[in-house]
Amino acid sequence: MEKSFSSFAELQAEIQFLKVQQFHQEENLKEKFSNPTTIFQAITGLFKSSSSNKSLVHDFMNQDMITNISRVILPLFLNGVIFKKSGFIVKTLVTFLSQKAAKKVNSNAISGIIDKVSGLFKSRTASTGSGHPKIKDYGIPPDSETY
Repeated sequence: MEKSFSSFAELQAEIQFLKVQQFHQEENLKEKFSNPTTIFQAITGLFKSSSSNKSLVHDFMNQDMITNISRVILPLFLNGVIFKKSGFIVKTLVTFLSQKAAKKVNSNAISGIIDKVSGLFKSRTASTGSGHPKIKDYGIPPDSETY
């Protein structure tokens, strides 16, 4: 929002307009947070999730087995092997982030990785063939007299 001003008076007018706008916004916030219950509701609203416990159980049950296993194994592996001598806060953050990352791991992602790796090995074995060109065999033609 860049504005160009041609005179000093326009700049002063814009400054006054912004000060009035700031005053109105401050008054609106004071009205919104006038009593302790609205402040408490605003703070607790930051921590509430949009889903209830029933939907959390429903989401957990609809995930495939690989996702559920990775949600357990990934934090244990990271905290037990990689961040072994870390503090409580680091381990908590690693657990939280690995739980979020485990949702992205599913059977389709694992099978895609396995297909890519197997495709690399197949292309290597195909390129290191015997060196003889293969003769294409189309079988016996249907009009032949060698039945």
